[in-house]
Amino acid sequence: MPKKIDHDARRRDIARAAIAVIGEQGIDNTRLVDVARAAHATTGTITHYFEDKDAVLLAALDHVAQNILYMLRHGDEVDDLVDLAALILPVDEERLRDWRVWLSFFSRAIGDPALARINKAYYDEFRDGLAAIIRRRQSGRKLAASIEPDMTADAIISVLDGFCIRATLEREDWPPERQRKQLEAMLRPLLPAP
Repeated sequence: MPKKIDHDARRRDIARAAIAVIGEQGIDNTRLVDVARAAHATTGTITHYFEDKDAVLLAALDHVAQNILYMLRHGDEVDDLVDLAALILPVDEERLRDWRVWLSFFSRAIGDPALARINKAYYDEFRDGLAAIIRRRQSGRKLAASIEPDMTADAIISVLDGFCIRATLEREDWPPERQRKQLEAMLRPLLPAP
């Protein structure tokens, strides 16, 4: 009897392998053979699940974005919005690797309109997810009614992007404690209580 294969799980495994390779080598130095090696597979297996290298790279980007979206979908489980934002900080190897992957796609999106649209769509989802959390907290009287949810969500994302880029590129200067203190300093004034 043939072995049953969970194709969705295999695609996720390959995407995670691509994340590991991109995080270590950068996107321009990532080859399918490297992804295959990291996934304990052959390049034939990779091309069975993905059309080409770009499809593998997009799956890696999507996996990173879906991790962030998952946190936002479960954001009500975290009492404090600053604590929720802190879950994205590159304070450990896994989140640092995710930021390296995310940043690798920034440079490609500049010259690739299709990738720029994908990038914008993710940011729209991030903003909408954060804005929804802000609205729910306002209706639960945990945040001031004067906060404009969409604008504040964009501000939170901009703050995170800004110093997480620095924390990713200047690892020695941005230890976890500094990241958290900076996050508190930047986000607390945006999120007053009622």
